[in-house]
Parts: sequence; C-alpha cells; structure tokens
Amino acid sequence: MGQLSELQIKAAAPRDKEYLLTDGEGLYLRIRPTGKVWVYRYKQFGKEAKLTLGHYPVVSLAAARKKARAEAEKRADGIDPREARRVEEERERVSRLNTFELTARAWHAQAKKDQEWSDGYAVKVIRHLELHIFPWIGALAVDAIAPTEVVRCLHRIKERGHLETAQRVREAVQHVFQYAVDVGTLKPGENFVNKRTGGLPAPRTRHYAAITDPQKLGQLLRDIQAYGGNVITRAALQLSPLLFQRPGQLRLVHWEDMDLDRAVWRCPPEKMKLREWKKRDSRTLAHLVPLPTQAVAILRDLLPLTGPTGPIFKSMAKRSEKTRYMSDNTVNSALRTLGYDTKEQITGHGFRATARTLIRELLGWDREVIERHLAHVSDEELGDSYDRTTHFEQRRRMIQVWADLLDHLAAGKPVGPVRDLRQIDAAPPALVDEQASFVGLGRSEGEAFRMAA
Repeated sequence: MGQLSELQIKAAAPRDKEYLLTDGEGLYLRIRPTGKVWVYRYKQFGKEAKLTLGHYPVVSLAAARKKARAEAEKRADGIDPREARRVEEERERVSRLNTFELTARAWHAQAKKDQEWSDGYAVKVIRHLELHIFPWIGALAVDAIAPTEVVRCLHRIKERGHLETAQRVREAVQHVFQYAVDVGTLKPGENFVNKRTGGLPAPRTRHYAAITDPQKLGQLLRDIQAYGGNVITRAALQLSPLLFQRPGQLRLVHWEDMDLDRAVWRCPPEKMKLREWKKRDSRTLAHLVPLPTQAVAILRDLLPLTGPTGPIFKSMAKRSEKTRYMSDNTVNSALRTLGYDTKEQITGHGFRATARTLIRELLGWDREVIERHLAHVSDEELGDSYDRTTHFEQRRRMIQVWADLLDHLAAGKPVGPVRDLRQIDAAPPALVDEQASFVGLGRSEGEAFRMAA
C-alpha cells in the first residue's frame, strides 16, 4: 500500500463512468458522480470478491489502509472477509431485535406460564420494569448494556426510599439476563447481573400495621361504628375485624358465596391467595369461613342494597365490568378518613394480625385453629397435601367468642388476664358458657386468658 496520496484523492474528479484508483494490496478508491468509496478487492475460490470499507472523506486514507490490512489478516487465517461481514451484520440485526425490553417481555410471558403466576403478580412484575428499567435501557441490546447502567437504574429507586422495590426490580433484571443466556442472545460470561448487583442492603421486614392493644382496638371499633361514609364501605369496615380474612377475598365476595341461614361463607379457590395451578385444581377445596351472629346481622342489613346476587361490596361508581367491585383501597381510605395512619397504626390487612395476636393472648385458642381460619397452610412436615383438617366447628366457636370479645371492647369494658374463673361472673353470658368457656375451647398450651367485666 502507499501509491495514493491525500492530494491525489482530493484531485480525483468524477467522470461519466465510475473508475478506480489503486492504493495497492487490494485497496481501491472507487470514484463515482455520487461520491468516493473505499473498496477491498480479493479473490475467493478463484472468483473476485469486493468489500466496501466506507466513504471518503469519512474514512480517511490511513483508516482505509488499516481496514484493508485487517481484512487481509482474516484471509490469512482462512476467513472469508465477506462471510465474516455477513455474520457480524446478522449478529447486530439480532441484537437490535433482542433489546432488553423485548427480551424482558418474552421472559415475562414464559415465566408467567411456567411458574403459573397470578394475573395480579404478573402485572406487578412487568409494571416494575416499565417504570424503572425500560425508559433507560429498554431500547438497548442486552449484550450492549453496561453494568453501570443497570446499577444507576437500581439506585434511582433506592434513593427515592423504595429499597424493597429496588430489590424486586434487580431480581427481575437478573432473570431477564439469565433468560437471554438460555435463548442464546447473550454469552454466559456476559451475564453480570446477580444478587450483589447494585450493592443494595437487605430491606427491613415491614409488617402490615396492626393494633394489638385491646383498649386501642376498642376505640377503633367505636370509630368504625360512628363512620358516616358510604354504607357499603361501613359494612366492609365492620366485617374486616370480625372475619379477619384477606381484604382481596372480602372485596370480591359474592352473595352466592354466602349462606346466611347456615352462617357460612364459602370462598372458592379462584378468589384465594393460591398458586394458579392450585386455583385450577379441582381437588382444591373452598375455604369455609364461619360467620358469627354479628356478621350475619351486618350482611342481612346490606342484602336489600346490593343483593341478592352479584358482588356484595359493589362500586357505586361502576363504569365497566372490571370496576363493579369496590376498590382495593376503599377500606384503607376509610381508615384514613377516621384519622388512622395506615402505614403506622392499622391497615385493612392488619386486622388479620390483630385477631391472630389477641385470640392467642386473650382467648388462649390453639394456634393451628387460628391459622386455618386465616387460610394459612399447615406447617406439618408433609404439608397440607396430607393434612387437610379444617377445624371448622372449632373455628365456628372461636369466631363467635372473638366477635363477642369485640363487642365487649367496643363497649369500653376492660380486658386482662384473669386466672380465677370466679372473676368473670359479670361477663356476658356468651363468654362464660360452661360448655364453651374460654378455658375449654381449643386451648392446647399455657393458661387461658379471660375477660374481666
């Protein structure tokens, strides 16, 4: 190489037909009326082959010579430069098609199917990526994303005070990168995302806010009784501590699920917090919730308004089929209206912790009975595949005593541990029945706690 000079190249004027200026060793400058293009010419299997190296002056003479030498080195190694170019262009095309967002959505669809995610959980996972990842790196090829770019995305979330969300987003990104490896769009050695990426500290465990002080609970119950908002919302507020089921189960309950004459709520599997495969399994039993007399009275009072069929807790502002239920934030919003902090004091889901704690501490009920009422699975060694006990009759007695206790608290009567049964003479009859006393029902350990008038 070295026959051409910058002066010659600049002086080369276009002609009616294109022509070539040679620089040597296969490098040529093709002159056309439309411009000047570098070309590398060589023979492959006895036939002439051409490879464009770029336009002059974007690609200078020195740069063109460097490119030509690189192509010559490939030939020396037995590589056809044109075939190598084709492979590289295909790789780049695939990379453009396999952007992070496209890869993430493909992983999400596959994971939802394979792991049988609920619709709600699936929406949450993809929403996290849409909000926190796609706007910054969604359009980039997976193999072109630098570790620092992922870290910056995670730190944006953390700096807003959402450490748990940052952890969840990192986990999702980690799955996306592994999926890219699994489908061949990313080399295993290029997968840098792991549980240490971002250096995020473990989030503090934060439980649902709950009131476990009997006196404070009594005040809350009185506040609920005085609630002056929508009657449907008021009924949901009243039933939340009485039944202490998950807010989603309560919100989606239908009149067809209720048997008020038998005082039982049959919650079908599809409305429970279960794996999708278990929801669809015909062998999965409905969760039976016994209703205390107080709950039956509340529901009968609501029946003329929203019954006799369809959702019990209807949305009064229904605009579509999806919005015919009251919002999942309705109960919490009502609690805030009553002056309660749903992050620090009480939340709709927190009534479960309230009941679980006080039924154990004040009523001495067996833990397994309470857990079954909460619809928690058995922690037996073989799990609930073999342990299918529902403790229904025990739960029926337990929840009635619990409802009576709530009435007791709402009336402002004191509650405390009493070891001498003679001290409860003044308690309501339902609470001192000799056949169903606090001491005798469901207690398996420790000394039962009793109410004092």
